[in-house]
Amino acid sequence: MSEKKARITITVDPYLAAYAEQLVEAGKAASVSAAFNDALAEHAHRSRRARRWWQAKAAAAAADPPTAARVARTRAHIDEQLRAFQERGQQ
Repeated sequence: MSEKKARITITVDPYLAAYAEQLVEAGKAASVSAAFNDALAEHAHRSRRARRWWQAKAAAAAADPPTAARVARTRAHIDEQLRAFQERGQQ
């Protein structure tokens, strides 16, 4: 975490605000800001981890010719379905 914090204003659902305040009261967060900061940091961490996992899986699939061929066929099928769907929507 950086030492210098950026000040922002956010609007959250009341139940989230209440939960953040409960975390502070229970001593599990230093402040409401810290509770939201920690939650967003965890979300960012999970997103990055998921992205790395998918990239590794995609690389492994690309390195395996039969899998790469199946992926290509599936993508072509999805592209065709999307194209047909879009054409129907424009009529």
